Amino acid sequence: MAAAPPSRLDIIRAYRHLLRAGLRAIQYSSPARYAIRSKLRFAFSPESPQNINVYSSPASHMPTVFPKTFSQTRIDNTIRFLNTAATRRGMEHEIVKNLCFVEYGRASQRFPRASKNLKPEEWEPLNVLFDEYDDTLRMLNETMQLELR
Repeated sequence: MAAAPPSRLDIIRAYRHLLRAGLRAIQYSSPARYAIRSKLRFAFSPESPQNINVYSSPASHMPTVFPKTFSQTRIDNTIRFLNTAATRRGMEHEIVKNLCFVEYGRASQRFPRASKNLKPEEWEPLNVLFDEYDDTLRMLNETMQLELR
């Protein structure tokens, strides 16, 4: 028996709860709030753009290794994780902080700084780096039943 698809209200509620918990986790800091907002917009968009930068820099690609299905238990676990990151400065806080830092650095204007000057053969180390990062994040999500992206 297949589960019923989530209603529009469930999706909006999940987006708002995740945004609030994420902003609390990063304590509303300026660069991280934009990273969380862009990650959530990308995650909840019906169609994800594959290529954001006209130069096809690997730093501009968003990870696409995450499931596109709606799971309320995974969202609840993620909200609980973000709330824990907001209340104490433990491992959860460090993970959220580093996720925001990488997202901020992945933006096409910021990382790599000279992406317009890089040749395609110079992108290979960045591809390997981000592939390993995405795999590690995917394994963390599978282990803890989270939806961190």
